[in-house]
Parts: sequence; C-alpha cells; structure tokens
Amino acid sequence: MKPIRLSHAGRASGPIPRRAAAAGVLLLLAGTAAAQSRTDYALNDDRVHFRVPPGWTAVMEKTDGDPQAIAFQVPDESAQGSDDSATVTVKTRHMSDPSAFTNTMQEEIDHATAQSGYEKDTTNRDSSVHQYFVQRAQTRYLVRDSYVQAGDLMVEVRCQRPLLEKTPGAWNRAFDAACAGVVASLKP
Repeated sequence: MKPIRLSHAGRASGPIPRRAAAAGVLLLLAGTAAAQSRTDYALNDDRVHFRVPPGWTAVMEKTDGDPQAIAFQVPDESAQGSDDSATVTVKTRHMSDPSAFTNTMQEEIDHATAQSGYEKDTTNRDSSVHQYFVQRAQTRYLVRDSYVQAGDLMVEVRCQRPLLEKTPGAWNRAFDAACAGVVASLKP
C-alpha cells in the first residue's frame, strides 16, 4: 500500500488506501441503516414524543409553526405498483386553552366528514377512535383518527390504508395494531 502524500494545500494526493475507502463505505452504509430504522420522533420542541415501528419511512416532516406533522409511508406489498399507499400521520395543533380539546377535536372530525366518499364505519367498537371510509381516486380507504391531549396541544394520529382485495387480513391487523401502538406511545 502506498502512503498518502499531502500536497502543500493540505489535500491528499495519490490513491486512497483500501482500508480507508472500505471504512468510508461502511460508515455511509451504517448512517443509511440508522436513518432507515429511526423509530423515535418528537414535535413541538420535544413536547410531544412518539414511536413508530422500524421500517416506516418518514415522507414528510413539518416541525415548525402550527400545526406540526410527520407523515409515514407504511410498507405494503399489496399496494406496490399502484398509486395507493398505507400512511400514518401524527399532527399537533395548538389550542387557545386546554379546555378547548373537545371542540378542537370536533373541528377535526367535521373536517374529516367533508372528505370524498365519507362513510362512518358502523362496525367500530372503539369509542376513542373516529373510524370511517373515504374514497381516494378509484380506491376506498379505511381511516382511523385518534386524538390525545398534551397540555395545550391536540395530537391527532391518522392511520389510513387502502382496502385492496389482495391485502392479507394479517397485514391489516398488524397495521391497525401498529397504529394503536403509536397512539399508546404518546401517553405518559
């Protein structure tokens, strides 16, 4: 192996040693893997913390102003090659007063009912979740909205998945359980 020579400008000249090149590649791969496996997130200057499963990809982050939100795409082999995707969004919104939680939550529910193809899911037995169907292009989606109060912040977790015939029931159950886990992670 040839030694690295520094030019008078302080830059290396000559070939880069194989070990250094290999170390650089390993560091790059480790950094990429760490970014892909991130599970802990925060909004509103670390006032709201939550966890997501490994493998969920953050596709949008707005961590300043009001509202703040982070949206995740959830891997779904059944939707590959289509415009459909399962997503989870965690959004915070400031309330003028902590006692405004119920009214602020109702505003979000009213907004949801205005979506195209809105239909309440009458099979939902969880009163803490606003569960409904909407139409996105040619596909019907199941949407689950959960609300948590964190002081003067309302936190909404919206989980939506396309209702595709080829999606296994086990995947749907795992998605719903993971969404419930995100909501549970918000609570102290």
